[in-house]
Amino acid sequence: MLILLATLVSEQKGEKALQFDNVPYFENDTFLIQNEKFVYKKIPTEITWYQFLGRDIACNKDYTREEYNKMFVDCLASLYNIT
Repeated sequence: MLILLATLVSEQKGEKALQFDNVPYFENDTFLIQNEKFVYKKIPTEITWYQFLGRDIACNKDYTREEYNKMFVDCLASLYNIT
């Protein structure tokens, strides 16, 4: 889900493809994403990775799959201003 979100942010920024080693910066009221870091603001959650998205991922919270999916659906909705 994180790669999908980063890809959609990249597309919104007009990039042809997501650069896994240089995720573009984006921030709104729901989340922040930048190279090597994602922050979900509603339930303070930070996901980090080392150099290349998909490698050495760490999260400061343990989520069930359902909680994780809800978090990313919320982020996707906020990216496209869907309420």
